[in-house]
Amino acid sequence: MKKIPILLVTRDRPTLLEKVLDRLVKFTDWEKFDLWILDNKSTAANKKIINMFKYRFPFINIYATEYNQLALIQNEVIAKLKADFYIKIDDDILVGEGWTNGFVGVCERNYDKMSFGSVVLPINGFGWVPFLDIMHLREKFQNEFPDTRINQDCMDVAVFKDKAVNEFIWNHCLNLDATVETFISNQNGSFKDLICPHRYSIGAIVFTHKFWETMGGWKVQANYESNIKKQIKYQKIAEFLKNKRGIVEKYSRLNMLADLLSNTYQGILGYEEESVFDYSQEKGLIIPVTTQSIAFHFSFGPVDQYLMNTVYHKIKF
Repeated sequence: MKKIPILLVTRDRPTLLEKVLDRLVKFTDWEKFDLWILDNKSTAANKKIINMFKYRFPFINIYATEYNQLALIQNEVIAKLKADFYIKIDDDILVGEGWTNGFVGVCERNYDKMSFGSVVLPINGFGWVPFLDIMHLREKFQNEFPDTRINQDCMDVAVFKDKAVNEFIWNHCLNLDATVETFISNQNGSFKDLICPHRYSIGAIVFTHKFWETMGGWKVQANYESNIKKQIKYQKIAEFLKNKRGIVEKYSRLNMLADLLSNTYQGILGYEEESVFDYSQEKGLIIPVTTQSIAFHFSFGPVDQYLMNTVYHKIKF
């Protein structure tokens, strides 16, 4: 039986990446799944973590690019693998016991009806509401935040930007393993596939090769591929000048200038997210989010540093 690829996209989260990989290795059946780390022009610190895990776990596959473009690196690996379907996660997604069950299950139940599927993520504009309900936290939340609306949306939602709301949710997830166990047991085996009606943050999703191919792959921002050719040219010039000047720093200001001139310093976050939602609407495809499993997105809004300062050190990884 062909293994199901797990695509882990990473660039510059070395602290979280180590925790993500620790739990991924621990809670995944590698007889059934295959891990691909998509090194999206990683920083030196990030590469150290990737190389360390590759050394410890030789079965890990690494695919690296010299440009930072989320859609493009995924397209290249997907075209190479040609699997039936894929689980894609970002480098701040923490998994637990049975985490793959939900992704595989939601895909199998909605194979031809969905664009992509997901599981409940507490820090997510859609997933935070079923999390509050299943964990019996709605009343407590309303008492603590009487003026905060409990709604579902991609970004126009408290869990995207409200520091206190994020901290409240994380304070009820700090013991990751216990949270997974409670979340599953509270449902008494009666999980549901919920339908997300709005744009969905795609930090942890499952999708089929058939869908990806029909859509024409994840959408790459305009002119990006031609800009990459410019980047390669400018980086060669940067390396030549570094050698002439005796600069030993791997990523110097000259390299940064080359990226800036070629307009490839960073990919546009959310571009493929927005385009896949528009395509889903156009084709009448659903976005099912199952309560069969839970995973933990460290943050998906502008409160990342706040959570690193106040919550990260308390999480029981």
